Amino acid sequence: MHSENIVKLFTAENPAALIDRSELTECVALLAKLCSSKQPIRFASEPGGVALTAMNGDIQAETSIAADVDARFSAALPAAALLKLMKKGTPSSTAILELLSDEVDPNAERLVANKCAIQLAETRFVLDATPTDVFPEPIRHVEGSKVQRFSIASAVLWNAIDGTIDAVSTDQTRYYLNGVYLHSHNGRLRFATTDGHRLYIQDTNVQTGKVEVGAILPTEGAKFVASLLDGHASADPVKVEISSSVAVFVFRDVAVTLKLIDGTFPDYPRVIPADPDKSATIAGGALSARVASLVECTGAATVYLKFSGQQLVIKATGPSGDGMTGMECAYQGEEMEIAFDARYLRSAIEAASPDGRSMRMRMADPLSPALVTGSVGGWTGVLMPTKP
Repeated sequence: MHSENIVKLFTAENPAALIDRSELTECVALLAKLCSSKQPIRFASEPGGVALTAMNGDIQAETSIAADVDARFSAALPAAALLKLMKKGTPSSTAILELLSDEVDPNAERLVANKCAIQLAETRFVLDATPTDVFPEPIRHVEGSKVQRFSIASAVLWNAIDGTIDAVSTDQTRYYLNGVYLHSHNGRLRFATTDGHRLYIQDTNVQTGKVEVGAILPTEGAKFVASLLDGHASADPVKVEISSSVAVFVFRDVAVTLKLIDGTFPDYPRVIPADPDKSATIAGGALSARVASLVECTGAATVYLKFSGQQLVIKATGPSGDGMTGMECAYQGEEMEIAFDARYLRSAIEAASPDGRSMRMRMADPLSPALVTGSVGGWTGVLMPTKP
């Protein structure tokens, strides 16, 4: 499609762009996940198309789309309204975007748009537009900073974020715990999170070699990356760039840039028990269901697990009364009772064995952390017990 055949379709001399409707809808849908209802997406012409950018605090997403476009085309359009229009507007194969201004200054070097007309087939819509001058400065690596680059399979990245994000701390006084710690461990990439009550670790097969990787991804940024991967995770690699202040993830033709948390993640390996001598193998789905039932019926926040032989007894006491149930388990060690926060226990079970199958708990005594593993390869949970 050549621009000389397109300009005749434009209704004015204003900056305009003709874009494939389905491609525009897909790009806007991706970026709109980052924006609140009134936040805009920035459109700017580039050779052969339009660059789209969305920002929300310390998170930035960028993509490009092929288009026949005027070099002067530059404006920020409301994400939610634009997405609704692209999905619900009059059926058409293309969309023509034309920038408009209430005030026309013939001496001005460029048009300062406050409206954008959108032509879908025979229907014309007009949305509010914001000049890109007020759009935040893009997030970039600091000039001259050392940038480490590597690739990770999208399925591996999604699994690592999804399997650890639940243990991120929300305590603002310990801001360095408010994210996912991505770092080198024994020459491979590891993800870790902790809120002081539990520690979740996901090891990967991504080799870092002699390069020391270390970055704390902010919680919302990590969740946004996972949301774009969810349902699209495959063996296709995600390209990653990490510097001292910024991390960039490139996949699905989108570049997601995050400002890193400026802090030092704690020396978490010291809380991992070396070799607990008691071990229980349990059906994770059945245990989670029993804990949920007891909590629902009693209102208890804490559950007690009593291991003895091939039997696990689960007890809870709350405002609504007492409850007790049991189930089979393969247990090795002396009889022992240990208490856990019910919510943290269920979280660890679901992270270890999302399929509900076998999981393993290794324990030393009622006051020491328990190690939890399951069907997810490379995942380890450390769960602090509640004092009896």
